[in-house]
This record gives sequence, C-alpha cells and structure tokens, in this order.
Amino acid sequence: MKLSIITPVYRTEATLKRCVESVLKQSFTDYELILIDDGSDDACPQLCDEYAEKDSRVRVIHTENQGVLLARKTAFENARGDYFIVFESDDTVSPELFSRLSEKIGQCAPDMIFFDYNKTNGENITCERTFDSERIFNKDSKKELWKLLLRSKFNSLCCKCIRRDKFDYDIDAAYYKGYSRGEDRLISAHMLSRLNTFCYLPEALYNYRTSASSLTRTYSFENLVMSSRATEEIRRMISADGCLDSECEALICSLSRMIYRNFLYPNAVSLPKKETVELIKKSESLGIYKLCTDRRADKYSSRPENLKFSLLRNKKYALLVDAVRLKSRI
Repeated sequence: MKLSIITPVYRTEATLKRCVESVLKQSFTDYELILIDDGSDDACPQLCDEYAEKDSRVRVIHTENQGVLLARKTAFENARGDYFIVFESDDTVSPELFSRLSEKIGQCAPDMIFFDYNKTNGENITCERTFDSERIFNKDSKKELWKLLLRSKFNSLCCKCIRRDKFDYDIDAAYYKGYSRGEDRLISAHMLSRLNTFCYLPEALYNYRTSASSLTRTYSFENLVMSSRATEEIRRMISADGCLDSECEALICSLSRMIYRNFLYPNAVSLPKKETVELIKKSESLGIYKLCTDRRADKYSSRPENLKFSLLRNKKYALLVDAVRLKSRI
C-alpha cells in the first residue's frame, strides 16, 4: 500500500463528512484512511464506523480522549502505507492530491513531499506560495527549511507526505498531552531532523478551513510551559543538524516572542490586571521568557511591539498590561 491518511476526529460532526468524502473521491486509490476517534462525545464515532462499513479502505480506531499528539501517534503505529499524511477532520483536499504524490514518489522517492494549501473562512480563499517553482532539498540545503519553520511557514503537517520507514514518532506525547498551540511545529521539527531529501510541489492541494474559535482561543500558562520546552527542543535539533547560525538564533528569539505575545495579549485583555501580572512573574523561570526578551528579535518586530517587550525585559509588568489593553481598544 502506498499511502496512509491519518485523521484524528474530535467533535467535528459538522465537517467530518465533507473531509472524508474529499478523500474517498481521489482519482488515485491505493491508500488507507485511518480515522482516530479521540473519545469524541458527539456523532463522530458512529459516522466513522459507517464509513468503515461502506469502504474497505477506511479503518477506525476508537480511543479515550488523549489529545492530538497521542491520537496521531496511535494512528502512525497502526499505519500500513509506505508514506503517510496527516489531515484535519474539518478540512478537504484536491481530488488530484494522491495522484500527484504518487507521481512524485515514483520519480524520486524523497523522504518528504510538501506542498501549498488554500486557506478559507467559508467566504474568501487565499493561498501563499512557499516558493515560486518546484524545489529539491537535501541534507546540505536543509538549513533553508529550518528557517522556514522558525518563520512559521513550514509548520502544517497537512501539507507534508512522509516516507514512513524514515521517521520514528518518538515525541514525548505524554508530556505534551493537551498541547494545542504549536504541536504541528514540534512534529515538523522532528521530521526535519530525521529526514534528508525533500521535494516541494508549488501547488495548493489542501484546503484549510479557519474558524472564529481558532482565532480567538486563549493561551493557557500550561501551554506556554510546553511551548517553552518545545522551542528549546527545536533549538537543540537545529544545532544537532549543524544548522544553528546567527540568523537561526535570532529567528528562535523572534518565534519565542510571537509565542509569548499569543499568551500575553489575550490574557492581559480578559483577566484582571493583578492576575495577569502574576502570570508574567510566574513565566520568568521559563526559557521562553529569556528568548522573547532578547534584543535579537527586534529586527523582526514592529517598533510598538519592541517597546512592549522592552517593558517585559525591564520587568515593568503593570505598564506592559496597560499598553496591551490600550492597544486592544484602538
């Protein structure tokens, strides 16, 4: 079997049918679709079973709710394909995706094929090309991909087809259980560190659907702790790969700043000022606090943001919260 499609399912009964149908309508048919019911408490488990009864290519694994990382790990361990892809259960794919992947695998059998995606909110569709034309990367040119990852342009697992015999899913999924704002980046980093040949297709073959809830989620302190550990882990992987130059160091600081901003700004607006200040103080012990306040990140940030992180660096936390709240009212 050539392809294994891994799709965790949790509370997506409104979109699951659309997702599965887009897979079953593929012109290329040598694949399996593994639906991981992650303890969903809606109609998803029944829908998954119905698809498995109708189509022998569909397999269902029912688990207790364990989070997306463990759900993916379970599917990976049960996958039978030579290559695997991870899909989200509220997205869809081009009907030619699998045939394009099969064609490229036949040509050069890379460790990874990655491609572009369309982003839609149900009304507007946008697509940002990663590169202008087809590209091949190897171990010697991998640094460019690490820098893409640090710029958050190489995170999505849904646009990556991975050679299964070249990748071990050895992430500490138990520790990262509940990690929901950066897990794709962490897994992509593990993939980059283990793979050596990459092929880029300049085609939008995946349709990613955004939602209002995904844009307004708060960032818990526990998630910040896991993000801090993940960022330090990614830095170690880049270093072990021989790619940690001064630009990568600065980009790690910039990435840390983006993560900390995603934690700080919503909490500063929604929580009492005193509680937010206490959370900031609590974060001082985290590695990400030192990274996000590093001045090397300034070149990638706007002047207003640099001023806010200067307040953070100088421990002017009350003023920082006031500045964030003022910005939110404008």
